[in-house]
Amino acid sequence: MIGSPLSPPAPENNYHQEHVVIMLKNLHRWTGCDLIQEYGFSLAKLGQQVFEADFYILSHDNTTDPILTYGNQRVLDLWEVSWAELTTMHSSTTAKLVDRSARAAMMERVKIHNYLDNYNGIRVSKTGTEFQIVDGTIWNLFIDKVDFYGQAAWFKSIKK
Repeated sequence: MIGSPLSPPAPENNYHQEHVVIMLKNLHRWTGCDLIQEYGFSLAKLGQQVFEADFYILSHDNTTDPILTYGNQRVLDLWEVSWAELTTMHSSTTAKLVDRSARAAMMERVKIHNYLDNYNGIRVSKTGTEFQIVDGTIWNLFIDKVDFYGQAAWFKSIKK
């Protein structure tokens, strides 16, 4: 799966497992964090397990104004959006307008240093509900370790 998928994660598309693998391999590459081992995921059902996991994971593409390309069910619920809405959202709109320049600067730091951990930031859902990401990790996504693919974020908890 390159770019935004056309259909929501489901058995028919193996829950976009190819994209999930790219996210998790790059997380491990940059941080040493192995979610597959930590959560006891099965490689055969990895896409489904990550989509249904009790953590938040999302990604965006590598365009100038990135579009979200993936969010597991917890992300969809948190931002109060459908898959179709999520995968047409600009990543910057996950933050309030006043916070977008700080968010953009942080994402540029990630581009340079490949990851950032211990991230805490305020975000906003489609209906305007504010929440704080707690102790998140943001990292660059590469295909075959050379082609910049986008960025992803993972976090376990939020504060409302």
